[in-house]
Amino acid sequence: MDALEHQRILISKRLKILKILSVFESLIVLFLAFVFIRDAMISLILAVFVGIFFFRFTSKKLILAKKELQINALNLFLKCYGAKFKKEGLSQKDFLKLEFVSNLKDFKSQNCFDFKEFKIYDVQFINENKDFFCGILLQSLKTNKKHDFNDEKNIYAKLKNKNFTLDHIFNKNNYFLIATLQNPFFIDLSQNLKDNFEILEKNLNSIKNKFL
Repeated sequence: MDALEHQRILISKRLKILKILSVFESLIVLFLAFVFIRDAMISLILAVFVGIFFFRFTSKKLILAKKELQINALNLFLKCYGAKFKKEGLSQKDFLKLEFVSNLKDFKSQNCFDFKEFKIYDVQFINENKDFFCGILLQSLKTNKKHDFNDEKNIYAKLKNKNFTLDHIFNKNNYFLIATLQNPFFIDLSQNLKDNFEILEKNLNSIKNKFL
C-alpha cells in the first residue's frame, strides 16, 4: 500500500503543477490576444479555451495513470476479502427480467464487485417519463435472510447525500436495487489510501449487516 500511496501523492502533485501552468498559459494568451485584438471578451474566451486545451493535452497520461491507480488500490482492498473487481455490467434484458421497472428509455451498467456472499453492479437508467435512477444492484448469494424494502420511498427519489447510503432500497427476492450517488467501493484519490480503505471497510460492513 505504501508504494500506491507514494504514486498517489506523485500524481496529485503533478496534476496540481499542470493546473498552475495552464492558468499561466491562459494569462499569457489573454494578454497577447488583448494586445493584438483589443477585444476583452474574445481575448477571455481564447484564454479559457487555450488553458483547458493545454491542461487536457498535457494531463492525458497522468489521468490514465490515476485511473489505473484507482483500480490497483481497489483490487488491493478487495483481495483482503477474497473478492474480485470485473469490468462487466448487467444487460438491460437481464435487468428487466428482475421486474423492478417495466420499461426503460436508457440503461447503463458497468463494473461488477464479486464477493463470496454477494455481487454488486453499478446501474443507471431513465424511464419513459425521464425519471432518472443512479445506484447499484446487489445480488445476494445467500438466501437465508428474508427482506422486504419495497414499501420505502420512491425508486426515483432525488438524492442529496453524495456519500454511499442504504436509505433507499427495493428488493425482488435476493436482488436489491439501492439508490445512491456513490458506489460503496469508490476510491477517492483526493484522500490518502488509508482513509479510503477505512471508508470502504465501513461500507462493506454496512452491507453485510443489512443484507447477510
